[in-house]
This record gives sequence, structure tokens and C-alpha cells, in this order.
Amino acid sequence: MLFFAVMYLYWGLGCIKLYKGNRFHEDDSDYHPIVAVILPLRGNDPFLVDCLNGLLNQDYLKYDVKIIVDHADDPVLKIVNQYLLKHNHPHCQVNVLESRTGICGLKNASLIQGLQDLDDEVEVIAWLDADVIPHRTWLQELIKPLQDKKVGVASGIRWYAPRHSNAGTLVRYMWNAAAVIQMMAMDIAWGGSIAMSRQVFQNPLLHESWSTMMWEDTYLKKLVSNLNLELVFVPSATMVNEESTSLKSCFHFITRQLMNVRFYHSHWWFIAGLGLFSTIAQFTLMVLLPLYMVQGNLFGAGMIAVVLLFVSTSIVSIVCRIDSLIRQLVRARGEELKRLPFSTFSVLWLTLFVYCAALFAAMRTRNILWRGVIYNAVSPFQVQIEHYEPFQHSGEIVEELEVVKSSIV
Repeated sequence: MLFFAVMYLYWGLGCIKLYKGNRFHEDDSDYHPIVAVILPLRGNDPFLVDCLNGLLNQDYLKYDVKIIVDHADDPVLKIVNQYLLKHNHPHCQVNVLESRTGICGLKNASLIQGLQDLDDEVEVIAWLDADVIPHRTWLQELIKPLQDKKVGVASGIRWYAPRHSNAGTLVRYMWNAAAVIQMMAMDIAWGGSIAMSRQVFQNPLLHESWSTMMWEDTYLKKLVSNLNLELVFVPSATMVNEESTSLKSCFHFITRQLMNVRFYHSHWWFIAGLGLFSTIAQFTLMVLLPLYMVQGNLFGAGMIAVVLLFVSTSIVSIVCRIDSLIRQLVRARGEELKRLPFSTFSVLWLTLFVYCAALFAAMRTRNILWRGVIYNAVSPFQVQIEHYEPFQHSGEIVEELEVVKSSIV
């Protein structure tokens, strides 16, 4: 447990240093390449209109937007078209996904289509998820590191700012806060807000890999390393999500993230081993603490209490400092986040147990349910869509899929 705490302190201090060194830098570069931004859509996200407002009103002149809708019958297509009638953008295209091979994630298929027929002048591509609300300088900040020819991928950072204090929302916040520190330490990109240079998106290996993969982001570290390029994180492109979730949905979310790492990151077993060891050590100490007290072993009980207190304090202090820096960053954009619920850190140890359960689920799960589509992921490059239909409201999907007997997350 002490090793776990010290390592997270070290990683967390590196994360803090990155935020403190970059968060308020003015953009004084003359790097303004032509950029193509891809927005894959399946279903209507709660923040879609806000996403479109931000995406189509960037303080950046040389960018095109490609919106790829999963199916012609998807209700989001009508929503997007109605939005564009009122808020026209001269360089925004809306297309329907033309090819579903059934052997990769639908987001990957949309990105592959978005890469086709790019203008020769496009030097950078970027993409984002529909629950991301980009501020006006998002694109300029995200692509800025790519002016360094050694950098192939620039990744934004996902952060949650819980408005409500239900268990699922708070556990997701705590898990993600710890995960962000680990992602930055181990170069795990986040596909919710990301950009790449021409050297990367024109490489045939990218298309070849995406066309048989479930997820697109974690594998990018290996790809850019093979090209002798770097993957960097952009603190100013930290994207904050205030949506609430249930504990069940939180568990499924964490499991999907871990499956992504299991499939496409070279240090999966280190990550999994660290999580499992930390949980077992914590559980052991929590059992021994009252046992020692009953036996009158006050020295042993005191040592255990000190260790648990040190671990808790280390994690909470790092998370609080990063959260504070992100709030300063968001405030500099002219936005304001609601203060963290007082009960946020009360779920610290619950988060560790949920994380451990999700690790076990990620190790054994093959079938993945995501927005009404069931994937069978046998191995990193062996993915099959077992059930597909145009997006419906979730209530209409669940009833039909309850008959599917498989481990679905």
C-alpha cells in the first residue's frame, strides 16, 4: 500500500507540474494548419447541441467538420440537420456511415470514413466525442504541440465535475481522477478529444489497425512509437463532463475502459496487478485493524491506521490539487464549475473495490453492449458485431436485449 501511495504521489506531482506549466499560456505561435475535425455520432447525447455550438464556433479559421452519423434512421441525423439549418457552417459536412464491416467498433468505422477523401491541404485531423463541449480555443490549443515534428499525437484529458452526490457519480469521479494520473504517466491517449499529424493519419498501419479494432485511442502510443514520434497530453484541452451516472453504469464504464487497456496497452498486466494488489492489501489491513484492537495489539493497530491514513491522504491531496488547477483553467475560459459535493472523498475505498471488480470483469468479458450494439471481442484484432440495429431510445433496446445470455458490459 505504501508503494502504491508513493507511486501515485510521484505520478500525481508530474501531472500537477504539467498543468502548472501550461494552463494559462497565450497562443503566440503562427502554426495554423488546415484541420479536419471528425464527429462520429450514434444516438442523441444530452450535450450534443452544446458540442455542436462549441465545435462550429471555434476561434480558428482553417478547419472543416465532418459529422458521420451511424445510420440514416438514427434520430440524431434529423437533430443535426435541423441544427445546421439554424446555425449554418460553411465547411461542415454531414454524412451517413456507408460501410459496417462488422469486424471493428462503429466509431472506428466512422473515423476511417472521415479519413477518406481528405483534401491534400489537410495537415492535421482531430476528433471528439459528442459529450465533449469544446471551448472556443479548443482546436488551436489541441493541435499546438503538433508543430513539433517529433510529436505525432496530441491528446486532451477527460475530467468529471460531479453535480450530484449519488454513489455512481462520485465513484466515477474518483476512479477517473486516479486514472488520469495513470494515463498521463503511461501514455494512454483519450479518444474523446485528440489530434494527429499527417505523418500518422496517412500511415497505412493506422487504417489497417482501426479496421479490426474495438477502440481507436490506446493503441496510438504503439503506433506513434513505431514511427519514432511522440504522444503528448494537452492540459489546456482538458474537457470537463458534469453528467451524473448510476453505480451500475459507472461499473460498466470502468470495465470498458479497462478492456481497452487490456487489449491495446503493453503494460496491462502491470496496471491490473497494481490494482488487484492495492485492493487486496487494503482489504487485509482493514480486516487486521479491528482484529488487532480487539486483541489489544495497539502498536500493530496504530501502524495499520497510519498506513491507511497516509494512503488516503496522499490520494486525496493529489486529486484535490489537480481538481483545483482544472477549475482555475476552466474559470480562465469564462466558465464556472459547481463545487465538489462534500461527500466526494467518502467513496475512496468503495472506488477501489469497484475498480477491482471491474478489473476481474475486464479480464473475462468478451461481449460488450454499447448503445444497443453487441460486440464479441475475442482478442485485440478479432472483433465481431453480433447484434446491430439503428439507434433507438435505451428503453426500447433493453427489452429486446434481455434475451441475450452473455457477459455484457
